[in-house]
Amino acid sequence: MVRPDDTPPTRVRRPGRRRRWPRVLAAALALLVAVTLFGAYGWQPAEDGRAFRSPFLAQAGSRYADTPIAAFHYVKAGSGSPVILLSPGGTSVIGWKDQLPALARDHTVYVVDLPGQGYTRLKDPGFAYDLDAMAAAVGSFMDAVGVRRAALAGNSWSGGWALAFAQRHPARVSRLALLDATGLDLPGTWMWESLKLPVVGELAVKLSSGRSAVESLAEGMMVNKERVTAQLVDEWWAPMTFHENLRATYLLERRLDWGPTERALPATRTPVLVLWGEQDTVQPVERARRFAELLPDARLEILKGCGHAPQLDCPEPVNRHLRAFFAASG
Repeated sequence: MVRPDDTPPTRVRRPGRRRRWPRVLAAALALLVAVTLFGAYGWQPAEDGRAFRSPFLAQAGSRYADTPIAAFHYVKAGSGSPVILLSPGGTSVIGWKDQLPALARDHTVYVVDLPGQGYTRLKDPGFAYDLDAMAAAVGSFMDAVGVRRAALAGNSWSGGWALAFAQRHPARVSRLALLDATGLDLPGTWMWESLKLPVVGELAVKLSSGRSAVESLAEGMMVNKERVTAQLVDEWWAPMTFHENLRATYLLERRLDWGPTERALPATRTPVLVLWGEQDTVQPVERARRFAELLPDARLEILKGCGHAPQLDCPEPVNRHLRAFFAASG
């Protein structure tokens, strides 16, 4: 028999204790959203690359061509028929460091940063960062340096920009070299596709502007890791910290429509060299073969042991192919 004195005490439940955790969770989620939105649209990482003094540019000599669109940063060497190398998307003139002296033996070589790339200073606040705008920028630079007609080359995004310009202005392009280029209406890797998402793209680009992230990016693109030197990483990284270049990266990923360039390939009469790294993890080598199938005047060269940036990864064969291809330009 249980006596009254043996009755266990009744637990007193405080009103609201059960209802408190949803409020805490909601507050935590609200804080997370606020921090994420601030990171995407309010915070800007430091432009640490502004303090970098480029050994390559000290030797090659920076120049600027002033236009209403931008003050185009470029380097120039050699004499002869003009060749214009467009800085690979997301980097600068350093992307063609090994081709500048090699091609300058026979040509006047210009290596130029288009808007949102390298050290070019954008002047047009309404610049669209779409395919029309990037193609128009190529023509604006050519006009500014007094080049009516030239051979063009581009790698990755800049290959697509060079292709778009050649399709719009065939009389101004004597020959076209596409190195692991965009230009086909196909999706990119998940990393690049994610930049199309609002908030995610802004935040991801800002968080990837650190030197270690750039080093990992370079190593991921190249097969021959010994070529990813500390000096190359510094040169690659410095302009990637500039706020306008960060903004350009996610805007270009969202606005570049390669449907028109692919549809125009069968009517593109410019002689084209399709030069591709066999181990490209960004633009798979099957895309090189598709370019070659659709272009009426294309030469296909696939380089074994090379990745997405073959001009940096495998400069010797790239130089050999480019010199032979451009020999007929004029």
